[in-house]
Amino acid sequence: MDAIRILIVDDEKVIRDGVERALAGKDYVITKAESGERGIEMIRTAGCDILLLDLMMPGIDGFAVLSWVKENQPEIEVIVITGFATVSKAVSAMKQGAFDFVGKPFTPDYIRIVVGKAVGKLRLQAEAEQLREERTLSLAAINQEQSRLKTVFGCMVEAVIITDREGVVVHHNPAAINILEIQTDPVVGKPLAASIRDETAVEMVFEAIDGSQVVTREFAPGSISRRYLRAHCSPVRSSGGGILGSVTVFEDISTHKEIDRMKSDFVAMVAHELKAPLASIEQMIYALQVDCKYEALHSCNALHKRMIVRTRDLLQLIENLLNLSKLESGTVIFRLEPVQGHEILADIIDIVTPQVQSKGLKLEYKPCPHDWWINVDYDHLRTAFLNIISNAVKYTPEGGRIEIATSLAGGQACLVVRDSGIGIGKDDLPHIFDRFFRVKGKATRHITGSGLGLALVKSVVEAHNGYIDVQSEPGVGTAFSLHFPLAEVDAAAMEKMAAVE
Repeated sequence: MDAIRILIVDDEKVIRDGVERALAGKDYVITKAESGERGIEMIRTAGCDILLLDLMMPGIDGFAVLSWVKENQPEIEVIVITGFATVSKAVSAMKQGAFDFVGKPFTPDYIRIVVGKAVGKLRLQAEAEQLREERTLSLAAINQEQSRLKTVFGCMVEAVIITDREGVVVHHNPAAINILEIQTDPVVGKPLAASIRDETAVEMVFEAIDGSQVVTREFAPGSISRRYLRAHCSPVRSSGGGILGSVTVFEDISTHKEIDRMKSDFVAMVAHELKAPLASIEQMIYALQVDCKYEALHSCNALHKRMIVRTRDLLQLIENLLNLSKLESGTVIFRLEPVQGHEILADIIDIVTPQVQSKGLKLEYKPCPHDWWINVDYDHLRTAFLNIISNAVKYTPEGGRIEIATSLAGGQACLVVRDSGIGIGKDDLPHIFDRFFRVKGKATRHITGSGLGLALVKSVVEAHNGYIDVQSEPGVGTAFSLHFPLAEVDAAAMEKMAAVE
């Protein structure tokens, strides 16, 4: 089979380039298109084997491109790219014929795995086509064909079991032993019930044979495997139309079920986080309405301030949810421009200074001696920087110290925010960028937060081709390091920007 041709269609350059880097080094011919219209044009002129397709694009969206491909060039394997918040749309795309989907943000390893599966399918199809052509060859060629078919069958990642009309296993592939965790040996020549001790699975086979129809079932972990499986059982017919037996394919869908569980947890967590501040505000308002005796002994301003704080917490949570959802779904439009690093940091330090002073903290800013520029969306990066520095203030006890330092090296700008706060334990450290994760303990009991801030920071930093690192020790403090590629701003552009300012 010739080199696999891969076309990446996404309206975001960072996604196109990221996918290309992830697939670099493989024997792939990679091309890219910035829109659905351009993608269709390139398929018409040059064609492709695998299409990595963003669903959410202006103009012709991913669904329209998928529909065109399935109508005009159905042999192309389509992998859709979508955000976590729009996973239901990815499922809809798969029902329309997409091979698989990749959620944003993705890792290079996951991209390579999904593309590898599509390449494997294409090669199996090519092998199968070649085997069909060889059926007209001599007896020696037929024997060779059977050997190849056995090889292809043995390489399938799904578990396959073939039975006769009585439910006796006549053949299976190696994956069946692993996925179904079969302990009996041998399996062939014995009833299916001897190897799979689940009545539903056995009944499914006889239902397909007796009813002469395809039967689909799902099996939860603990039934026939520790994995979540989806099974498709089809009757096998002879050339005369009689039923000879059945073929059952078991597919591991544990990942898809985990995504569904995460969605449910996400909704439950959001409902909880929204309900708590709203309930608090409601109780405070009620206290004012009934002229609560306790509150009457205190200033109304104190009560109003508490209401404002809780309301702002709620608004910040909603804002973080919206921003994180947009980032993950790929619908954020970044307005990139060269921004001076000292300028954005000076703005943030001005914002947090009152809180720093109220806690008696010492804030030290150590800027690098040179001006530096990064090509970013000012508002989104300002939010990320503000989250990191505000966290340092929030988790540093009164009288503590916060240090903000910048440096330049290897074409990268580095921002380090170091505090003398409560620190993070080694068990919690790997999870601090997870959505809704918060370190629990006596020291954090009275510190409010939704657990979305750092997840948002990581998404924003990676969307700007940067990366974030963290080091921490309980009782000593925490240091966050944010790295960004420096922008190439010539002297004339700098002078022009300075004149505008």
